[in-house]
Amino acid sequence: MGTHPIEELLPRKTDQILQLALDAYSSSIDEVVNFGTHIILWDYKKKRDGKDNHIPTLFLRNIIEIGDSISILIKSSSIDPSKILIRSLLENFFQLLYMLEKDEKERAQCFMIYKAVNDLKYYKKFISSDPSSKGLFSKLEKDQSDFDITNLLDRDDFIKAIESKSSILKKPEFKDVYEEYLRTKKIGNGRNPNWYSLYDGPKNIEQLSTHLRRVYYYEFFYRSFSQNVHISDLFKGLALVGIDKAQMIQIRDFEDCHTVFIATNKILLALFIEYVQKRIPERNQEFRFWFNSFYPEYDKLVQKGQIKYKK
Repeated sequence: MGTHPIEELLPRKTDQILQLALDAYSSSIDEVVNFGTHIILWDYKKKRDGKDNHIPTLFLRNIIEIGDSISILIKSSSIDPSKILIRSLLENFFQLLYMLEKDEKERAQCFMIYKAVNDLKYYKKFISSDPSSKGLFSKLEKDQSDFDITNLLDRDDFIKAIESKSSILKKPEFKDVYEEYLRTKKIGNGRNPNWYSLYDGPKNIEQLSTHLRRVYYYEFFYRSFSQNVHISDLFKGLALVGIDKAQMIQIRDFEDCHTVFIATNKILLALFIEYVQKRIPERNQEFRFWFNSFYPEYDKLVQKGQIKYKK
């Protein structure tokens, strides 16, 4: 319809000097993401038996996609939204490192069981004969009485999904892991445990980061960016301009772009080092060649420090 934004609140045109810096940060992340696609291909092509052997590859693919999304946001100076993605990036990072740490096959199966159980819980809500559907009906009636859920009930694709997920839980190769899942759930008073909590593993992301000796990433990136996820940093949108006076800060504020850039690449590079070493060590020389050629330029951007620019 051609509506123009309030320029002071949402500037669509970025200052040229600032854009050059944002482009440099974005391009640096792009280079890491691009190389990550080669790691995915190397790993995928390696001959391995069993679906569980591709779980780490799928984790890596998800991490690469998140990194790519952060690059796009940085280029557009959408820095605060990218912090939310870094939290997601770190959750994937910690979980994948834990899976690669040891007993990879067993831990991949733990994830598969966890995923199957949670998917079943969701799909069964849309089966009219299942008790959980009554609870969903009741909630929707109180929330939106005009919403007709009958179109979603007993769908063929949901029924097939339930059959597929149920078959995983019945497979002999998953028997021990599923029993461990049920044991861990019982200890937790019936609450569904995280997959990495099985076999007396860490109970949450903080404990997971401590177990992996990656507390730095948790404290300086995950915890510090949590305010953007939980809305506790809502007042960041205001800046004091005098006693009892404040003004609204522009959307697409570039503050913290340097920190977000460093955090993204730091997480991706740390993961690549572990991943290549654990999953495809025969590609380590190729990885090191790329890393040694990439790192000097990356380090120059890091050492330049925060952008000095007056808004």
